[in-house]
Amino acid sequence: MSKALRLLLLSMLGCIMQTTLSGYLRIAGVAPDLMIALLVAITSFGGSYTGFCVGSVMAMFYDASVGYVLALNLVGYTFIGWAAPLIRRFLQQKLRRLKHKSVLVMMVTCFFLTCVREILYIGYLFLIGSEIGVVTLLRMLLCAGYSTVLLLPMILLVRRIMTWHLGRARKVREDLNDDRKDAATETHR
Repeated sequence: MSKALRLLLLSMLGCIMQTTLSGYLRIAGVAPDLMIALLVAITSFGGSYTGFCVGSVMAMFYDASVGYVLALNLVGYTFIGWAAPLIRRFLQQKLRRLKHKSVLVMMVTCFFLTCVREILYIGYLFLIGSEIGVVTLLRMLLCAGYSTVLLLPMILLVRRIMTWHLGRARKVREDLNDDRKDAATETHR
């Protein structure tokens, strides 16, 4: 399977997880932003261009499924996809003396970008006249922290999908067919 099809599959999977699964993962009424966690994990396999493209496709799927016409998510997730590799590279240069820093750098990147997306959303709420308070800022930090924790399973999911080889699947399928044939010949004896 080509890399583009895998990224498209991950984009659709991210949208589905954000619209369905995140509602079940609420803590104190705050749902994690699974799309940002998935997008940060995806950008570890590609650069800024890949993140830009996947972020825009993911946001278009999300806007279409939820019914937003403002396209605030399109701007936010496209920026996040573009900025995640740049921030990760910057942090890796600053923390070059620290060993085993790749997951830590990805978690800091996810936390920061989730805060940026939440600030964008809070700005939108302010513009439409909603009241913003300390609780809103605490909810933003909880969402960012929760999304950062859920980055770890997203890394495993992305790694599994991006490194999956069709040859292995064919071999497993052939082994299953051989087992079925052996079982069928044993039943006829």
